[in-house]
Amino acid sequence: MRWTAAVALLLLPLAARAQPEIVPAEHRVYDWLADQRAAGALPEYRHETLPFDRAEVRRHLDSLAAHPARLGASGRFWLDEFRREFFEPLDRVHSYAGDGRAAFLDPDAERTFGFFRDSTWRVSIWGEGVVEGRAADDDLTPGGLARSAQLTFEASYMNRVGLYTSTLSGTQMTGSAQVLASDPVLAPLYYVSRDPTNIAGPFDRTTASLRVVGGPFSAEIANERLRYGASVDAPVVLADGADYLPFVRLGLMGRSVTVQAVHAALSSPSRFVVDDPVEGDVFLDAPQRYLALHRLEVQPTGWWTWAYTDMAVYGRRGPELAYLNPLFPAKAAEHALYDRDNTLFSLETTVRPIRGLEGNFTWLVDDLATATLGDGDYGNKWAIQTGLKLALPRTGATLFGEYVRIEPYTYSHRFQEDGFYFNSYIHNGFGLGHPLGPNADQWLVGLSAWMPYRARLRLSGRYVRKGENFLADDGTLVNVGGDVRIGEPPEDGRKAFLAGELYRGPGIRAAVELEPARGVALRFYGDVQYWDEQPTELFLRLGLAVRP
Repeated sequence: MRWTAAVALLLLPLAARAQPEIVPAEHRVYDWLADQRAAGALPEYRHETLPFDRAEVRRHLDSLAAHPARLGASGRFWLDEFRREFFEPLDRVHSYAGDGRAAFLDPDAERTFGFFRDSTWRVSIWGEGVVEGRAADDDLTPGGLARSAQLTFEASYMNRVGLYTSTLSGTQMTGSAQVLASDPVLAPLYYVSRDPTNIAGPFDRTTASLRVVGGPFSAEIANERLRYGASVDAPVVLADGADYLPFVRLGLMGRSVTVQAVHAALSSPSRFVVDDPVEGDVFLDAPQRYLALHRLEVQPTGWWTWAYTDMAVYGRRGPELAYLNPLFPAKAAEHALYDRDNTLFSLETTVRPIRGLEGNFTWLVDDLATATLGDGDYGNKWAIQTGLKLALPRTGATLFGEYVRIEPYTYSHRFQEDGFYFNSYIHNGFGLGHPLGPNADQWLVGLSAWMPYRARLRLSGRYVRKGENFLADDGTLVNVGGDVRIGEPPEDGRKAFLAGELYRGPGIRAAVELEPARGVALRFYGDVQYWDEQPTELFLRLGLAVRP
């Protein structure tokens, strides 16, 4: 009886799910909430499973508003900003049509094309126009200006159904469109990645989510960013390096337990296939590929969270019922299907031993042969990630540091079809895990600062070592496990960390956002990577965004 009561307590619903529409994983509110958790002001926040809905964001903002003394001046400023965005008092919302009451010239109003809210519906339609300049490489010559527009529609019905769709469409106006391939945000997009040496200029991307909720349960079909894993920067489990995933997701969220099951379609660079050799008919084709993911996250106390995630990548056939079953562990399902697929699992934990200090650790396993662990056996493919956050009291600033090591061949898989390794942990040719890729490690330190007047700064420095595959004297590729897209195993079954052509050197990344008036934002992003014996890699982006 006591066990039954304990389980029931863990699974209690949090609250009524007002506004169940999704908040995209890229939204800055998530990073701000994570910094408040590190500062000790929001211990119940779970940053390692994103995205979630407006109802959950609102719940956390309410929790912070109930204890304003925990926040400094900067924290209270940003709390007011986010509450205006997510609670939408009508006198602080401007809309060209609907219920907004703020004046057009109100510099602090939330700006929408249309806004409507009653006891049944909430509807918000808004847009943003952006002009950005980009430059890449050491001489800065391939750069130019691009323009883009984004239109977003979000709605909820009866606090049971949430809708969110947002489409970005843009084009390169001046200079070379090749610079788009250096932008980490745009590089995975179809029009950019299909042929990085011949980019036409236009690009587009859509987030689309339909969610249905009932108590602690939710079901979603979507095309959007998913992010899983504990990290101060980019997680090794599921990060931001690839394009958005089309998926279905089932979820359960209780006071101390989060459970999610995801089944996603993975894309591959298409290739021309001859349909009729006589007539010369050809068509574009790519193997069917899927990702199944199950995640269990438990927070027994306010200072400790742990999680288990298992994943399976499989292809060359339609969706498998075994992987669609949210209660069937991925590894067991792989064995039941005769070991044809690529399974991974991760164990992670986040701890906050004292107020203002937070640590995390993740161990990701691609393959594991315990009998030969540590002796260079190709059968052991894994990654570790550990980090710390230190909040500077009442300043709005947080220091962070992290170490990541990814063993050779991790994320990759040996099965191939027409030269393509279809079970590798990739989507559209880009890795789903940490952007470092396999056969690499990285030390990283940085500062995140949230300042008044809607200003935000994130600055980090790193030191990277990476062993790349290389060409032998006869022109053949020597695979040392340095590319997630190539899973060919070594002939002798051995691997060596940082084997191959060694790249090493320091790097710096800076991101600054300043919003002098609500709806008008200046954004800068810069990244430079110095290599000891290879050319420096540089990318810069400066943009002006206006929300009319």
